[in-house]
Amino acid sequence: GSVMPLKKTRQLKMIAQGGCCYYCGLQMWDPALSGPPASRRKQALLRCTAEHLHARCDGGTNRAENIVAACYYCNSGRHKRKHPPSPEAFRNHVQQRMKAGKWLAALHPDVLQQRISIRSSLA
Repeated sequence: GSVMPLKKTRQLKMIAQGGCCYYCGLQMWDPALSGPPASRRKQALLRCTAEHLHARCDGGTNRAENIVAACYYCNSGRHKRKHPPSPEAFRNHVQQRMKAGKWLAALHPDVLQQRISIRSSLA
């Protein structure tokens, strides 16, 4: 089958996820879908990115089933590691950090009010 442009896939995933990051659950923004947040820092950290569940460097593709929408902070956080954890393990780690008031929650206490609980779509 044909592979959609990555930008389009990212936007569709963001809409499907209710605008929330796959990992931290915070509201993201995408230039084509919503205006940027007021703070420049939030603009940088919460920009919607296409996250490859199976990394491209490990043979992952741009097919829709391999892409989720994740904020820049979470996406870069997972891939900064020498041996990136699985998406599910990283998601659990981020959720624990958020609950403890760490991760992005520590940078933006106000964003906790807009958190939406995310159901695990990974079985």
